[in-house]
Amino acid sequence: MADDEIAQPVPCARCKNGALLNMAGHCSDCIADMGLNHREEHATWRAELAELVKSGELTGA
Repeated sequence: MADDEIAQPVPCARCKNGALLNMAGHCSDCIADMGLNHREEHATWRAELAELVKSGELTGA
């Protein structure tokens, strides 16, 4: 990405709202909602996230 490009929102896989902060397909609002109100869905998402990190598909870069 060139230094002069502006970040663009990415749609959340769960709520479909555009967000600049997106962790493995989910916006921060949905991650918080899952963690507080939908524990099983959150656990599933965390397991999928762990697999993405282990496979190298998702990195901190």
